[in-house]
Amino acid sequence: MGLRLDDVVLISAGRLDSNKNNETTIRAVAKIPNVKLLLCGEGELRESLKVLAESLDVEDRVIFLGNRTDILELYQAADIFVMISFREGLSRSIMEAMASGLPCIVSKIRGNVDLIEDGFGGYLCEPNDVEAFARYIGVLTDAADLRLKQATANLEKINNFEINGIAQHVKGIYCATIDK
Repeated sequence: MGLRLDDVVLISAGRLDSNKNNETTIRAVAKIPNVKLLLCGEGELRESLKVLAESLDVEDRVIFLGNRTDILELYQAADIFVMISFREGLSRSIMEAMASGLPCIVSKIRGNVDLIEDGFGGYLCEPNDVEAFARYIGVLTDAADLRLKQATANLEKINNFEINGIAQHVKGIYCATIDK
């Protein structure tokens, strides 16, 4: 993949479509030297995103990996998870990244705000705010200790979304509703 030991590796996973807003991600990457972006996924915008990366002179730092079956291993090789979607539910990709010990920079939208608290486990920014997104990438790129602190916070927080705990919570809601 052309990665060097001193590169900070960003990773994003999902369809390459307009909702996932990879254009903003690529524009932010263009503002931060020494970062590489691994884009995992396929979609109708793949070619136009490649053209954008070339036009911003970052085609050597934006790596299109296509659909992957080894995403968890790729998360382990990365330093920061990024996803600046316009809309999400409760994103499985973000939860997988959190469980892999990655700090996350994500859009400030429903679902994402339930997983990431701004400044605790990562950062939240508006989907079209390239400057804020780039700033947060820069903050985490320059501070390995902060990346570790936020990664640790995510490893702790993701336990709140463990399946048995969620099942008990939902069961409690059903039981309370039935008893009324």
